Amino acid sequence: MLSTIYLNEWFEALDFETEIHYLSHDKESEEKIYEINGENTFVEFKNEVRPQNVYQFIKERSKDLPVLVASKYITPKAKEALKRKGFNYIDSFGNIYLNTSTHKLYVEKNNAKPVHNTYSEIFTQTAGQIIFHLLQNPELINATYRHLADISCVSLGSVGKTINGLLKEGFAVKWDSTKKYQLVRREELLEKWIVLVCEKILPAHKIGNYRPFGSGHFKVGDTSSNLETCWGGEYGAKLLTNYINPEQYSIYTTRDKHDLMQLFKLIPDENGNISAYKSFWKAKSIKLYFNADENAVNPLLIYAELVYSGNDRNLETAKIIFDKYVKPNL
Repeated sequence: MLSTIYLNEWFEALDFETEIHYLSHDKESEEKIYEINGENTFVEFKNEVRPQNVYQFIKERSKDLPVLVASKYITPKAKEALKRKGFNYIDSFGNIYLNTSTHKLYVEKNNAKPVHNTYSEIFTQTAGQIIFHLLQNPELINATYRHLADISCVSLGSVGKTINGLLKEGFAVKWDSTKKYQLVRREELLEKWIVLVCEKILPAHKIGNYRPFGSGHFKVGDTSSNLETCWGGEYGAKLLTNYINPEQYSIYTTRDKHDLMQLFKLIPDENGNISAYKSFWKAKSIKLYFNADENAVNPLLIYAELVYSGNDRNLETAKIIFDKYVKPNL
């Protein structure tokens, strides 16, 4: 069993004498139980663990046993979230957190790196802008390259590379003889896209940080047929769920910097809690959500911002948004 081999290898890399025995695997519940130095433990295997994955491990189990998350790579924010939720973890880089009735072990070498191909045609900024549309509407995988380029604000060549990359890496398959394609493994693709959008797309489109002029809440929304300005992040989540009290704010806009500041009375402040971004899609090409006279960006983007933050309250809100707005398309 490959997972058992990995688990043994990762424990052997530690200066800690360990005896591991595989006990059982309930295929219906997907529960895997191992004996680790005489203590029975549920072990959850995952290739990579990011903050949005932590809530997958919170579930009813058949026995009251400790849980160990074993993964090739676990992000720093995910490690903190796992510890807060009472989960143990081990990764392939010799990092471990084990806090059970019989074992207390914590090693953090800070040398882990994400697991992804050295070069990937879908792990690029432009690919991420295209995938944003595909995850909202998977049928767009069969749209013309020109249409995808137009709504994603990228070149025709970028569309071709992205579609080829999706096919090559198994996220798209040929569906029938008419060369129709289907987007598959969408939840896994979503996980990759969250990293893409937060680490590559948003930094490339950031206008700046701001604070409002004066005090009190101000409203964001555009009614122009050619312009869009809408909330993302925590305030966008509040508009969708009414579950969270925002502390950090995100604005997405097609307006230029001067126009944005003048219209919504924003003052540049590098420590301000309002981050403004240039929209990385064509105006009116995505579904926005309206609450009174305010606009929220598509829930997919709000979900990505929340889970990437690693904040517990944001993760709880993200799960609500995922179940209601994101999951139906996956």
